[in-house]
Amino acid sequence: MAVAHALITNERGRLETYAGPHEDTGVAAADNAVAFGLLGPLLVTVRDGMPIRIPATKQRIILAALLLRANMTVSAEQIADAVWGISPPPNAISVIRTYVARLRRILGQASTRLVSRPTGYAIVVHQPGEFDLAELERFRIETQQVAETGQWDRAAFLSAKALSLWRGVPLEDVPSATLHLADAERLDELRLQFATARMDAELHLGREQYVLAELLKLASENPLREHIQAQLMLAYYRCGRQAEALALYRKVHTSLADELGVVPGPELCQLHQEILARRSSPRLAQRFPAQ
Repeated sequence: MAVAHALITNERGRLETYAGPHEDTGVAAADNAVAFGLLGPLLVTVRDGMPIRIPATKQRIILAALLLRANMTVSAEQIADAVWGISPPPNAISVIRTYVARLRRILGQASTRLVSRPTGYAIVVHQPGEFDLAELERFRIETQQVAETGQWDRAAFLSAKALSLWRGVPLEDVPSATLHLADAERLDELRLQFATARMDAELHLGREQYVLAELLKLASENPLREHIQAQLMLAYYRCGRQAEALALYRKVHTSLADELGVVPGPELCQLHQEILARRSSPRLAQRFPAQ
């Protein structure tokens, strides 16, 4: 993740955020009045929970560019690339200053989080609960930790909580080809990783009957993702639908050959052999949300 804060563990073992020194922010670390969201339409809310509407396209692009690198300095040149792509105006730096000034006025009390730095600008985020991408990273770390110790109930819960952070399509109201190219696919991949991690946890818990419909949809949307197809094969088999599990393997084998020119990897092949042998409890390779 590009969120530039480190997660540390306090004396109670809980994950907290260290955003580094708060020089030139003008904001105390205890100020939790602002929340930002990128996992859907751009979102800014203040203490009363009311959203701040940012009507101007250029201001939305600038705010999104800063949030995607929260707590990091984003140079004026990087902002210009996000706003205009390869064709910035000759006076781009001056225009950006004007746009940032307007954005501060729109943000109102939240403007204290938009700080100027010697080489650019930054959005300050103090703790994960203030920003959905930071919260997502916290869920990723904790999900991995509990899965490594076999706490599958907790892993399923955390993965579901992470998925609930999505309110829609990330950056859908931020018309910047640069930002979409750099980050939209990454955010889509994160969502898929958490969905896959949740299915892993549910299958470890023996809940295949309850998630079979979701797995069918997930596998249909990702026909070349071998691990997801293996999840569906295993769910079919455990639900007493061996013929459908084997038919799925043949379908995936054909798709991989036709689309990518490859054969199924070790995980699918081993699961296929275990299903053919009618093993009582075939298992999948253990996966976690990736960094």
